[in-house]
Amino acid sequence: MRRSRLSQSKQDRLIEHFVAGTTARCA
Repeated sequence: MRRSRLSQSKQDRLIEHFVAGTTARCA
């Protein structure tokens, strides 16, 4: 369960970074 929580936090940041990169590339 502890790993799941860490994964969620990391995934949240990764997703944000990915979205920002995709948007910058699209723009």
